[in-house]
Amino acid sequence: MIPYNFSESEIEILNKYRDQQNDTRLKVRFIALLMIAGGIDITSVASITGKTVNTINNWLRQYISEGIDSINSYDYKPKKPYLDFFQINDVVIYVTFENPENLKQIKAYIKEKFGVDYTLEAVRMILKKRGLKFIHPKAHPGNPPSAEQQQAFIKEYNEQKLTDPPGSVRLFADAMHLHHQNIPGRCWGDPEFIPVIDTNTGRYRLNILGAYNPDTHSFIHLTGEENCNADRVVEFLKNVGKAYSHAPKITVYSDNATYFYAAKVREWLDNNTRITLVHLPPYAPNLNLIERFWKYAKKSGQKQLLQGIQDIPCKGFPVSEQCRRLYQ
Repeated sequence: MIPYNFSESEIEILNKYRDQQNDTRLKVRFIALLMIAGGIDITSVASITGKTVNTINNWLRQYISEGIDSINSYDYKPKKPYLDFFQINDVVIYVTFENPENLKQIKAYIKEKFGVDYTLEAVRMILKKRGLKFIHPKAHPGNPPSAEQQQAFIKEYNEQKLTDPPGSVRLFADAMHLHHQNIPGRCWGDPEFIPVIDTNTGRYRLNILGAYNPDTHSFIHLTGEENCNADRVVEFLKNVGKAYSHAPKITVYSDNATYFYAAKVREWLDNNTRITLVHLPPYAPNLNLIERFWKYAKKSGQKQLLQGIQDIPCKGFPVSEQCRRLYQ
């Protein structure tokens, strides 16, 4: 049965309609609704009235969606919609291309252009029936490298991998910053009683410099509350060198964060030629495999990260098939 709570005023109106209806077949509809309002289960209502459970459900659904007049006549015709087909299409186009941030803006647009003052729920139903949803926009880099530039980088990566000395290591490095803070998200609820969450008084965060090895699915990191700067990068690269002390050559691929370009980092690399730092093309996070691990870690492994787990299992974390083909 469709869950629905009848108010006292509704029950009073249903009683009035029942008493004024001379057609016994229509009166049964009001009797059925009144029994449901009185707490009688729908199976018993169907048995008492001699109707099927589906019929009772249909009456209840019709009453909720179309009002009491819809069940008081066999010739009931639903109200003509306030907006016609073309006007609704106009609204759909407006929402699709203008991306208003809330229903109030759409409601105001409809009222201003068509003179119809819908409720917010009515606006929501119009959008929902046309497949529109309340969504999170996707961020897109402002100046990404071309597909040819990205393919050229991948080709160079694969060619150099073939010419590296046996035992060489290739790592994808990046920093992740976990805020020690409650961040409100979207949720359903009663707009009259908006949920409230407590937040911290400061903006503390955990900074993680990590390196992912796609060949062994291993992950090493330097984690702490210190800011990511040249000193932290040098300390991180030292840890990389220790972790792969057997490797004749270590290539670390990173993004273009300023601390990777710092003079102190360049000076350290000049004195430690076993490690080479290669910068990925700007605005191409899709080429950095560790980005997929960060996404997985934030979703599934943040608790372990915050607890300071030193060896986070990476084997088997989701990597797209397209990436597997690119980085062979």
